[in-house]
Amino acid sequence: MPTTRTLMIGLGSPYYRDAQGRLFVEDQTGSGLHAWQVYFDKIIAFAICGDGPPPSGWSLASDLGLDIDEIELLALPDTYAPRRMLQTWPVARKLMVEAMDRADYLTFAYGGWVGDPGEMASKLAASKGRRHAIWLDRVESQVFRSTTPGIKGRIKAAVSLRNERRALRRADLAMLHGRTVFDYFKDIARNPHIVEDIHLEDSDRIPPDELTEKLGQAARGPLEFAYVGRADDMKGWQPWLQVLAALNARDIPFHATWLGNGPAFDAMKAKASELGINDTQLTLPGFVSDRAKVLETFRRAQFLLFCHMTDESPRNLIESLHSATPLVGFSDAFSAALVAEQGAGSLVSRGDVDALVEIVADLDANRSKLTDLIEAASKSARHLTRQQVFKDRAEIMLAELDPGKS
Repeated sequence: MPTTRTLMIGLGSPYYRDAQGRLFVEDQTGSGLHAWQVYFDKIIAFAICGDGPPPSGWSLASDLGLDIDEIELLALPDTYAPRRMLQTWPVARKLMVEAMDRADYLTFAYGGWVGDPGEMASKLAASKGRRHAIWLDRVESQVFRSTTPGIKGRIKAAVSLRNERRALRRADLAMLHGRTVFDYFKDIARNPHIVEDIHLEDSDRIPPDELTEKLGQAARGPLEFAYVGRADDMKGWQPWLQVLAALNARDIPFHATWLGNGPAFDAMKAKASELGINDTQLTLPGFVSDRAKVLETFRRAQFLLFCHMTDESPRNLIESLHSATPLVGFSDAFSAALVAEQGAGSLVSRGDVDALVEIVADLDANRSKLTDLIEAASKSARHLTRQQVFKDRAEIMLAELDPGKS
């Protein structure tokens, strides 16, 4: 074992550098880097870096407390595209090799497309004979198939499918987030481990007085439900709106919120209007960076309505349970495992909008069932906290990637 532990970690979220040379980091990425500090003496965190002002949800590295000796932010040139990679790979490779030579433990978020920094880092680590891990929280090849139309989507899906399978077979450790992703990849990966990811602690759970108030409100009045995430085809915004339209057709009073921006945001607004869903029934605030307001949305909802269309293990399901908000949506192994723990939700087969409408209509008609689900959600996911999940992942990495292990 080394006397010091240096972790080189590849990030899934890019950095941004503005015209003044200031570096911006995604807020939850910053939270994760601080969590790794508990287990490693130094962290070298690399990501591709875009030029210009960042999108919402990114902050100055200095404001996140990341301008310290223990956390080194390694900004790579943007390699994410075949043509761009040919131009920038020599510089990126040199930076990666230098960082690998200083690191004891290597782990990379994995994307799979040509030029993805995790794909390149994994290949480079294997060529240098370095033990390394890759991290996946969704099936990237499915994402390309569902979000990129036509032959381009099929090509991207095929390339990423080939790449992710090769990466899983050469990696010394595969950290697979949630049961859905684990089940999909477990027979492909050489050394698969199921892990979780969350940035909430016990202190972020809904307070008892708010839970009492929430239960009272759920017993009467219009249904109040939400989704928190990107407006994207893979998140199922179209079947989600179909559920709302069906409730409207049945004259079931409701108020729904979709909190989040994304490539389909404008199309979503237009489709809602086309379906006759009005502003009193649906609120679309776009992206909200204020953590307190995001938690407020989770807590106010009587259930999280979700229609995920690809195999992933989204963190928002755990965040919902921390807010005593049960899960109502399309089933997969991840959501089913979370619901099964305390019975905190009701699930249907992926794509079965009619069955999902029946569930929501039944919750409207049987408010005692709804309050029972809220009670169950309040007792769920207590073992899934930021402190615990990073501890579990660090212990796996330290054991499986021990530099002295053959």
